Amino acid sequence: MMGKSRRLIELMMAVNRKRKFTVKELAEEFGVSTRTMLRDLQELSGMGVPLYSQVGAGGGYHVLTERSLPPISFTENEAFSIFFASHALRHFSSLPFEASAKSALRKFYRYLPEDVKSQIDEMRNRIDFFTHTRPEQAGCLELLLQASIRRLPVTINYGIRKNGTHERTIQPIGIYAHEGYWFCPAYCYLRQAFRLFRVDRIGSAVLADAEASTPTVDVSEVDLTNWGPHFYSTLESIDVQVKLTAKGIELFREKSWIFPWGEVHRSNDGTGILEMGIFPSEIPFFADYFFSFGAEAVVIQPEELREAVRTKLVRALEEYNVPQS
Repeated sequence: MMGKSRRLIELMMAVNRKRKFTVKELAEEFGVSTRTMLRDLQELSGMGVPLYSQVGAGGGYHVLTERSLPPISFTENEAFSIFFASHALRHFSSLPFEASAKSALRKFYRYLPEDVKSQIDEMRNRIDFFTHTRPEQAGCLELLLQASIRRLPVTINYGIRKNGTHERTIQPIGIYAHEGYWFCPAYCYLRQAFRLFRVDRIGSAVLADAEASTPTVDVSEVDLTNWGPHFYSTLESIDVQVKLTAKGIELFREKSWIFPWGEVHRSNDGTGILEMGIFPSEIPFFADYFFSFGAEAVVIQPEELREAVRTKLVRALEEYNVPQS
């Protein structure tokens, strides 16, 4: 006959899997009396499994949304890896499921053996994962992530406060972090195209009325692994060519998160030509971007972007030519 401890663990797994059940069903499945099963369910409830009972026809037990997962055993090295995976995120000012992550880490740490705790305490000040610490808060990460998973539109209030904000509806593809900032690639219903949103510039976000925001494109197959090529597929864009030195190619690879759909054609001498597409409205942004490359990047086309970078270079040179008092 199955021991009580093992039965409780398997019972926890069973109720999480079933979600809805009766005492009689579980008693028959585990080969115990209904009275024993009632006591077991009471113990599970005391352990934190959120059970809800409903009487009458069609009644039974339900597991609420906040389910408890069954216990899992870890080796010491697995425990170290889990702790430091969480430790690696500590420089971010905002994280999805932040409160839950802190709670989980506290629980995890509390039940570790004392010698493992001592090793973690010693190592936590000897290993770090530095990223830019940003003061800007990204307060809707969980909503954007859930909307991307469930493919639901979201209405956001977006923009930089000093320049004013505006409302638009988007369909998030996912969220990702880079250099301390969180970004959300999404299909924008206003622009009828994919756009990249900085999450800390989203002042508010709520799930939109799906019927009032019927998607104009099918985004079901778009995710963070392939969203780049879709970015300029629905509206006309400007072809861009940029000549890169060998060092310029390295700089592009370091910063290619901005537009992962760009392609570099390398020559035998180590230089290359970057080809990509941008919207006309993005010329000021990419002028700043390629200006940061200095002499390692030269815009070939379009002329508007080439001129915008040239203007920045001239202004910088003028500043250096001004005599210092």
